[in-house]
Amino acid sequence: MALTEARLHQLLSGQSSIARKVFVHIPIQECWSAHDIHGAALAANATTVSAHAIRRALCELKDAGIIREPSGGKFQRDALTLKPKSEQPMPKVASETVVPIKKADIPALDALAGLSAEVVGLAGEITARLKSLSLRIEEVALSVEVERDSNAEALGKLKQLQALLKGIAQ
Repeated sequence: MALTEARLHQLLSGQSSIARKVFVHIPIQECWSAHDIHGAALAANATTVSAHAIRRALCELKDAGIIREPSGGKFQRDALTLKPKSEQPMPKVASETVVPIKKADIPALDALAGLSAEVVGLAGEITARLKSLSLRIEEVALSVEVERDSNAEALGKLKQLQALLKGIAQ
């Protein structure tokens, strides 16, 4: 199924930051392995995450339907379908509402109420952006934890190997 640009942006916005960075390096014309995509991302200095994180991001993108896996371990993205835009009338330029402070016909309390409404609206926008930012931070923290766990496992195996080698050398 070919994606429209709007649908693609919508699907990508729900993905992790690593997946969004990796998506750019997935080719449209060819199928690449996770190793090739990882190499392209590293060469472009887009990310420095491990190959495991790249594979996880590719699986996330595939599960979301953003990319496809035509053959085992090879990934490819589809070209966007562009809808022809119908001509729409030019929208009217919104005029800014300026609350005059020194005008006699608007009481000071009404002006304060208008300003208060603007502050409440701004607070809502800031809250939404902070929530979005905290979700992105949480995703990165989870990926760091996964990498830390895999490093701890590798360290344990290394210590076992060292103990075995010391036992053989004695």
